[in-house]
Amino acid sequence: MQSQQKLFHGHFLPYVQWWRSLPAIERDWFLYNHVSLWVVFGGGTQLTVLGQPKASPTVQLFPPSSEEIKTNNKATLVCLLGSFYPGSVQVIWKADGQQISTGVETTKPSKQSDNKFMASSYLSLDASDWKRHETYTCQVTHDGKNFEKSLKSSECS
Repeated sequence: MQSQQKLFHGHFLPYVQWWRSLPAIERDWFLYNHVSLWVVFGGGTQLTVLGQPKASPTVQLFPPSSEEIKTNNKATLVCLLGSFYPGSVQVIWKADGQQISTGVETTKPSKQSDNKFMASSYLSLDASDWKRHETYTCQVTHDGKNFEKSLKSSECS
């Protein structure tokens, strides 16, 4: 433990010294313009330090391709999340209002050139499961608010 503390303090000491040397107004400017930090504690409590104004995600939902269904007997729905800040989101997939957890893969949010974030989530199904349900929903939770996009399997070719 003591060696870990030395490594931590030794590695970050130059940054701490630099930080302390800045006038308060410059530290505030730097934090506002460059820092975004979020930490999730053991019980799921999240602390977010904002470095820019909050932005809600854009949500786009795409059906599986008919080629994938014909060729692989699989159906992958894609939910794209864009331009959100801060960079923490949760995605839930639903079929006819019931949550689905099997076959779900969600990427870690990545920072875009405008310092906002993007992510994607995929729901992979067997083709028979795809046709078994009428409505599929991608529900995104960001900053305590829900954003949903839905599509109907019967309206997709």
